[in-house]
Amino acid sequence: GIHLKECVVKFAKLWNLEEGFLTWLDDACVFTSTLVDRIVTGYPRDDAEELWKEFGYQDNIVVTAEPFGLWVIESSKDISKELPLPEAGLPVIFTDNQKPYKQRKVRILNGAHTSFVLASYLAGNDYVRESMEDELIGNFMHQTIYDEVIPTLDLPKEDLLEFASAVDGRFRNPYIKHALLSISLNSVSKWRARC
Repeated sequence: GIHLKECVVKFAKLWNLEEGFLTWLDDACVFTSTLVDRIVTGYPRDDAEELWKEFGYQDNIVVTAEPFGLWVIESSKDISKELPLPEAGLPVIFTDNQKPYKQRKVRILNGAHTSFVLASYLAGNDYVRESMEDELIGNFMHQTIYDEVIPTLDLPKEDLLEFASAVDGRFRNPYIKHALLSISLNSVSKWRARC
């Protein structure tokens, strides 16, 4: 949200828009920052035709996603009345600071992925679920989260333990084929962001 607002203000000035426009931007517009947490593994190649039969039509843009979902919307103004998403049953959190949610997700979920993906692939696994079922890799991931990551986070320990437990279950989901090679793309930049 901050960067989008900077761009809009920059172009408003570049285009010599009147001062009233900038005032309107500050008074009437809300620029939000968001965080999404949901594992989406992409197009279900192996199951597409079966799904089309179930749907009754051919859908070439269908994707596979886990049932878990979280959308965190950071805003300086309360926009929950304009976007009553939780009332519609959607997993949305409105906050004035998304940083704790981002840190929790990036360090625990994404950090776990980054920590075991390469070793797990070299151990002969292709998917996250296989990694979790591999005793050595599964134990390594568990120790990494609980012994190395959680102690470094400045968030309520109970929340962290609950989230870590949920991540373990999400990684074991038999319906999500989360490919290790997909996770390993751009590994160096991921290490910087997650560790």
